[in-house]
Amino acid sequence: MHQSRRSFLTRSIPVCTLGCLGLSQIFSSAIEPDIVKKPVHKFNKKTGYSYEQAYRFRARLYADRMKRIANYLGHDNLIDALKKSNEDYYTSIAKYKPENILQDFVRPFYEDEGYKIILTIEVIENREDLVSWKVTECLNAKVLLELDAAEIGYATLCHGDDAWARAFNPNIQFIRTKTLMEGHDCCDHCYKMSI
Repeated sequence: MHQSRRSFLTRSIPVCTLGCLGLSQIFSSAIEPDIVKKPVHKFNKKTGYSYEQAYRFRARLYADRMKRIANYLGHDNLIDALKKSNEDYYTSIAKYKPENILQDFVRPFYEDEGYKIILTIEVIENREDLVSWKVTECLNAKVLLELDAAEIGYATLCHGDDAWARAFNPNIQFIRTKTLMEGHDCCDHCYKMSI
């Protein structure tokens, strides 16, 4: 009897000690301020919308606003202004450095989650001096075509692609003959590095 009690205690105490220590750490960490979950601010709450639903909501507001502005400026003046502002925007975000290479320019299209979500890209060629691909799906084009705002979408989103490439490196030549936004079957992008 005495032996079995000793055996029980020598086996049980380490287990209880470990259990108590583990539980005490769990309980103490649960009340520490950095572990306690703070209420989520209303701006950060999950909505349950799909990416397309959220995009459609914003695009509808944007397209409506642009159409209303066109009533004041005239449609052609609005489209021209959007194209010029798009070129200015891309020129402002792409800073030329002599070491900028074509692969650096196209890398975000392959790696950035935002591009992966809104674009389906079929790579045709990917060399150091030449990259060409087909965009077979574009959420921008899909939604703006459905909203009868493709011309606004083209002026806002597509038109500046050439300016963007040239601002990144003037030796990048951008060639495109069709876009989804204009109702074609794809966007055929080709970037050539000339020296």
